[in-house]
Amino acid sequence: MTASRAAVLATLNGVLGDHLEASENPLATSMQFCWQGQRAGMETAQIKAAYPSPQGKILLLVHGSCMNDLQWNQEGHDHGVALAKALGYTPIYLRYNSGRHNSDNGKELGQLLEVLYEKWPVPIEQLDILAHSMGGLVSRSALHYGRQESQSWVACVRQIAFLGTPHHGAP
Repeated sequence: MTASRAAVLATLNGVLGDHLEASENPLATSMQFCWQGQRAGMETAQIKAAYPSPQGKILLLVHGSCMNDLQWNQEGHDHGVALAKALGYTPIYLRYNSGRHNSDNGKELGQLLEVLYEKWPVPIEQLDILAHSMGGLVSRSALHYGRQESQSWVACVRQIAFLGTPHHGAP
C-alpha cells in the first residue's frame, strides 16, 4: 500500500470508521502492529520475521485521529526508528481505526499487547509508549482495561509521552 492510499484510508476511517466497521466494509481498518507499513503478525515466527533483532525494550508508537503508522515518517526521517536506535528499543507501530470509540480501541489494544507480551521472542523488560493526539486517549484506555483485567503487559509500562493529547476533551 502506498503512503498516499494509507493516508486516504486513515482519514476515511477517522471520519466514518464506526460505520465502516458496523457495516463490515472492507475499507475498515483493523487494529494491528506494523513494521514499515506491513502487518507484523502476532505469532512468534512472524514477529521474528518482522523484527530480526528484537529487544527487551519496546517503543510503541500510537498515531492520532485520521492518521496511520506511516505518518511517523516525515521526509525520510522515521521518528520511531531514530528514537529506538538512540535509546535501545524495538519500535512497534500501531495502526487502528480512529473512527471507533476510544474505549473500544483501548480494550482491543490491551488485548493485542497481552498477546505481544506472550509471543515476543525475548522477555519484555520495558514498554514505553509515544502517543499522538487521540493515540494518547487510546493508550490511556488500554492501560485502564489492562489493569482492570490484570494483563501482564501493564507491569512493563514505564513511560508514556503524550503529544497533543486532548486529556480534557476537544471541541
